[in-house]
Amino acid sequence: MDLDEAAQSLVLTFLPGTLASSSRWSGQPAIHERAGRLVRRLHESVTPRPLPDYAQQLLAGFDAWAVRAAALVDDEDLSRARAIAATVTDLGPVEGVAAHRDNSARNWVVDEEGHVRLIDFGACDVEPWWVDLQRLRGREWSGRPDLQEAFLAGYGRSLDDRTRHLLRAYCARAAVSTIAWATEHDDQPFAAEGRAQLQALLSESQ
Repeated sequence: MDLDEAAQSLVLTFLPGTLASSSRWSGQPAIHERAGRLVRRLHESVTPRPLPDYAQQLLAGFDAWAVRAAALVDDEDLSRARAIAATVTDLGPVEGVAAHRDNSARNWVVDEEGHVRLIDFGACDVEPWWVDLQRLRGREWSGRPDLQEAFLAGYGRSLDDRTRHLLRAYCARAAVSTIAWATEHDDQPFAAEGRAQLQALLSESQ
């Protein structure tokens, strides 16, 4: 990759292969294990830094998206989702890493030898590490705990109770933002995905 700041240009190298979400590679634990190792390398590419305002920012983000989703989501569901998001305030300080923020098999390229490469860094930002589990949780890992186990084995970290709670708080915000954003952009399949994730999250809390 070459960058010319003066010209505002970025030259990227073509990566051969097919997406891990394709029929050839979909659902293979080995691919998730390799992706977990790769995402860990991304996260460790910069020094972790404290995010002292993370809880307040997550809740502020939820509230902003909830306004945009008000006509799209039942009031009671929004209220319950916010209660889940609000648990982030009880779970102490967090650290941010170089997070992909759109991490799923749709952004992994697998070549003929089975090597996995991560693509599409347009949403990359400093976030807690578990943010890069959110897309997987709502997509590839649904009904496939073996894929989650494989990814986390590659990543070299497990989900303790605190991390599960923090991830659920983030997923509440992500589900509502997905519904609002996708509807505004007339992406009905993506909006349906957000609705399914929201209902799954609310069912867990019952």
